Amino acid sequence: MDIKEIEEKTHIDRLEAFAKEKGFPYYTNSSVKNHHLIQDERYTSTKFIVFDLDQIVENLFLVFYDAYSTKAFTQKSYCGLFKSISECDGEIKMIKRDWFDIFNFKKRLKTGDYYLDKHISIYSDLLEINRSVIDPKAIRDFVEINNKILALELSTICESNSIVPELNGKDLVALKTNSWIVDKAELTLFIEKGSKLLKRIK
Repeated sequence: MDIKEIEEKTHIDRLEAFAKEKGFPYYTNSSVKNHHLIQDERYTSTKFIVFDLDQIVENLFLVFYDAYSTKAFTQKSYCGLFKSISECDGEIKMIKRDWFDIFNFKKRLKTGDYYLDKHISIYSDLLEINRSVIDPKAIRDFVEINNKILALELSTICESNSIVPELNGKDLVALKTNSWIVDKAELTLFIEKGSKLLKRIK
């Protein structure tokens, strides 16, 4: 067992303990055999743990996912809240704005609100922002959470390929970051604030 495997095992142990303490149903890659996972030849090892947060918000899941290949030197890691939505007209991604956004040639949508446009960047192939998905209150909530948890993105996903059977093939809204949140206080904050944000989005 290498160092990374030991670290991930420790993280999963901590997350399992957290789920048990909070009373969240959960499952891991070692507890399920036929999980909904898009196979990718680049990745030789996959680990995940999924919390069912339906008791907080209907159809809400917290997913911790990590896949890597020592041979190809590739890795994909994230944790995030995922919730099914009624309709996805087009995929949207919202991130905290940074100075290097000026070098991003993707189409950036503006809200028309100076404060919001100063703090966040919204990218989409859509001609305008879908206000039923991302309204000014949702954006302000996103900015607030992002001030406490780094590297967050809020996005919509059309017909997802999800490892969660209840979400696979559905349209989703997701709030996620590119690393696992394992600190107990930070994770509690993420679930509390993030679930309230996603609950607003139908």
